[in-house]
Amino acid sequence: MKELLNAVYKRKSMRKYSGRLTEQELAQVKDYLQQLKPLCPEIKVEFEVVPCKDTNCKFNGEYCLIVYSQEGNLWLANIGYMLEQWDLYLATLNIGVCWYGMGKVDENEKNGLKYGIMLCFGKCGEEDFRKDVGEFNRKDTDDFWAIGDSDNDGLLFGKVGQIVRLAPSACNSQPWQVEQDGNSLRVYRVKGNTPVLSGILFKHWNKVDIGIFLTFLEVALESEGYTFTRELHSDTDSKKRVLTATYSLNVV
Repeated sequence: MKELLNAVYKRKSMRKYSGRLTEQELAQVKDYLQQLKPLCPEIKVEFEVVPCKDTNCKFNGEYCLIVYSQEGNLWLANIGYMLEQWDLYLATLNIGVCWYGMGKVDENEKNGLKYGIMLCFGKCGEEDFRKDVGEFNRKDTDDFWAIGDSDNDGLLFGKVGQIVRLAPSACNSQPWQVEQDGNSLRVYRVKGNTPVLSGILFKHWNKVDIGIFLTFLEVALESEGYTFTRELHSDTDSKKRVLTATYSLNVV
């Protein structure tokens, strides 16, 4: 996924759009949906692209992407992981995206799959995207990344950590923690902090958020020349701090 690195620095949650997609661009973004890597290949996912006017989306995007998924362990993280790849890819085409967490559909199930989330998107100009990392409002890396004593710990923290800190999340809650021990990373989903959403909604979106974070983490690792083995863990609702994934790293 390292080809998405440049988009990490420019992506922005768009609420205003300045043009219309060509038929070729629309076909291109639809085709890319079939190229997305799943976090959990066993979970069935379906996508539907509809005009924004046919949804309850309040932003003036041209289209909405509606996602339906089979439920199961990490199903929401799988949605976040896959759709963040799409979000970043669209930024490379100067197509803006907004994750519309309050989106509603007429039917919460389709083909036996549950409604997951809605994203609106539309054409933007290069000038509409971020130009500098100083435009991001994010935690410092040391607020969520705990490192050990080895030299490699500091190297990962300095390079990979500065990329992953830019990951988006619902209400900018940034519900993640990383513990590093040499070439091992443990990624946790934690309770986010925002007064905007109810506890039930917040928990739902934070499970999507941790998948988004894993996409950013893997883009960063690949860009810095690391290969890895990833182990996923069971996500439960009973804990405020849940181990989501463990990464064992190798340097190419």
